[in-house]
Amino acid sequence: SAIGRVQAKMASIDYTNTSSNSDNSSTLPSECDIVIVGAGVAGATAAYHLAKTISGGDNVPNILVVESGPKPGEGIHPRRSGSATMNGVASTVKMMVQLFASKSSEFIHHHGKKGARRYLRLTAEGLKLQKNLAKNVLDNPKDQLKELGSYYLAYEDDKDELWEEYETLKSIGSDCCRDINWVEKDQLQQVQGMSPDFHCAIHFPNDAVIDSSSYAKGLLRAAEATGTCQVVNNTKVSEVVDDTTNPSVLVEQRQQDVSGGEDGGAQLRRIRCKHIVMATGGLFRIPALNGLLKPCYSYLVHVPIPTVQNCQDSPNFFTWGYTHDWSFTNGSIRCSGEDHFSAYKPPHCEERCTNLSKWTLQKYGADDNVDSSTIPQQYGVYSETPDLAPLIGHTNSTSKVCYLLGCNAWGQTVLSYSGSLIPGLLGYKELTEKQKDSLQLLSIRRFSYAEF
Repeated sequence: SAIGRVQAKMASIDYTNTSSNSDNSSTLPSECDIVIVGAGVAGATAAYHLAKTISGGDNVPNILVVESGPKPGEGIHPRRSGSATMNGVASTVKMMVQLFASKSSEFIHHHGKKGARRYLRLTAEGLKLQKNLAKNVLDNPKDQLKELGSYYLAYEDDKDELWEEYETLKSIGSDCCRDINWVEKDQLQQVQGMSPDFHCAIHFPNDAVIDSSSYAKGLLRAAEATGTCQVVNNTKVSEVVDDTTNPSVLVEQRQQDVSGGEDGGAQLRRIRCKHIVMATGGLFRIPALNGLLKPCYSYLVHVPIPTVQNCQDSPNFFTWGYTHDWSFTNGSIRCSGEDHFSAYKPPHCEERCTNLSKWTLQKYGADDNVDSSTIPQQYGVYSETPDLAPLIGHTNSTSKVCYLLGCNAWGQTVLSYSGSLIPGLLGYKELTEKQKDSLQLLSIRRFSYAEF
């Protein structure tokens, strides 16, 4: 088997996701039923679905969400989970796209056309699910969820390849890709916020961008409102014990001093539980997943474009080959790029972000008008898997650790769908036949001989 027994100890690195709506004085219990590690979008989604599933009955299980960072969905400086975030400048905008995390041909190489169809179905279901939840839990859905679609762009030299991609998506996507359409240059240049450099595009009209930090906060508020869920922040998990009869996590909660700082010491506590959900993005080094989960860097800049007037927001734009993705956010361009090299090595934030800024300015004819060294920048950590699909569920039938990991921004919708599987995977409800079918693609056991 490629996966041995889920291991016990995490690397002692101050990696994190994000936590709660609670303050740092939250009392840590010594026991609970479910511990969710990480309060980013994945962990918050799992908490929401668990709380909504198990609340209202007798002997209701209790849920503890443990987060290293100070706020949900934002991470802590300097490393941040998922896509890089830049609060107060570009918010924590994430794409919600109905597309593979690679070219179609690469995904089909790993999973075949049947697996590719399954993935596209899950992106459609995840997109619909996330939009519906966002409209219920966000404080201001109109401003925090922008349903403006996406454009997958190509230069003239890449037109034939993008057209082949379009035909593949139409042929294997069936109902899921019914609404996508091909856009030629003349029509493309009428799109709000479009650069004149691109020759053609595939248009995904149902895609959106979301303020993911506010979304995570909203999901956690809804989970806490059921009375079954507690969220604690500034709390690092340093050890996870996957024992059949006595699973537990060892946590270190940083204490605030009277001035609100974090130098008030730390409280160590072992929390015994029945189930552990790992929703830590790319920020934990998990030896049991070596070879299956690779942390990688993403880089983010927020670039003012003086040559473009009256464009506060725009659709998603991303290039053929996934080198860049961007959109107008609050009147400037939030542009990010990925580094597919391992995040076990040091980041190259200044170099990569400067290149991103120059690329963005050049695309909009503003490279002589803005000093790229003054542009806000940040980097984050996400995770990739060898076959471009998330790692969901338990490694074997006796494990008490359930994983919810393994996607970058392109996989936001699939990870949202995967979060809805957690109640069934932990045994609090029956999985539907459609959900069982989705695990043929998503289950971590695809890398072992264990049965789904």
